[in-house]
Amino acid sequence: MTSQEIRKTWLNYFKDKGHAIAPSASLIPVDDPTLLWINAGVAPLKKYFDGRETPKSRRITNIQKSIRTNDIDNVGKTARHHTFFEMMGNFSVGDYFKKEAIEFGFELLTSPKYFNMPLDKLYMTYYPTDLETRDTWLKLGVSEDHLIPVEGNFW
Repeated sequence: MTSQEIRKTWLNYFKDKGHAIAPSASLIPVDDPTLLWINAGVAPLKKYFDGRETPKSRRITNIQKSIRTNDIDNVGKTARHHTFFEMMGNFSVGDYFKKEAIEFGFELLTSPKYFNMPLDKLYMTYYPTDLETRDTWLKLGVSEDHLIPVEGNFW
């Protein structure tokens, strides 16, 4: 699957789930003095979460171009650290919460209709005291030994 096919599958999946597609915003933030660069998919959407604006849709998806320099010392040393990347995101502005978000992600990753990833190759993390998240993964068929509690996984 090419990167273009991955992008298309992502956007079409969430569009079919009722999400409006937001275009990638400029890497230079507009009306956000807290950021030097757009560093996450949610950054251009903060205005909806903090109540400054009301979105046209309470469900939004995007593929946001992003720059991060907080771990620049690792760039070139690991395969997963980069300064520029595209972050895929699906967002709910008061419409659904983690159970539905997990179900969306699970279907997108594992269904033969979409990415068709083998469940036995996937591992999920969750915040250690977030038993609702852990239990949702278990109900979807993820084995307990593929669920990893991570203290820093509060997001």
